[in-house]
Amino acid sequence: MSFNAEGILAALRSRGLRITRSRRGIMQALFQASRPLSLTEIQGQALIEGGILPDYATVFRMMILLESMNIIHKVNLKRSCSYYELTDPSRHHDHLVCTDCGEVLLLSIPCPVGSAERLIEQQYGFTGLHHSLEFFGRCAACSARVNPAGGQQPFVAQPIAA
Repeated sequence: MSFNAEGILAALRSRGLRITRSRRGIMQALFQASRPLSLTEIQGQALIEGGILPDYATVFRMMILLESMNIIHKVNLKRSCSYYELTDPSRHHDHLVCTDCGEVLLLSIPCPVGSAERLIEQQYGFTGLHHSLEFFGRCAACSARVNPAGGQQPFVAQPIAA
């Protein structure tokens, strides 16, 4: 299977699924995404990409199917809903998440725990080991807004009112 929208749609077709405009739009939305997307965001992007608004249940069922095929995975962004991104076999995605504005950035450095993952596989005999790594903090823009002078504000304990 080729890791592109058409290759994955062909794999779905080989499983006996019809390739509808909704499914095509969902796949195109996932491949156009520059960050993990929620089900609602996938639904909206599928409308833009495929020209038809898939219903929420269709998007949900498609995510379950793609996750079972190891084409997508959930990303923990510490939010009330699930976020998904492609499981690109040629790239690994770790994330930076702003705790103030919610911006999600992909880390552009090599995975900082890749060697630990290989060691765990060897030492414990696990196969197919994978991980999701998210760093949480305040982005540069939010930091500047909170502390325009730069630098970290020292923590000052406030007395508790009686």
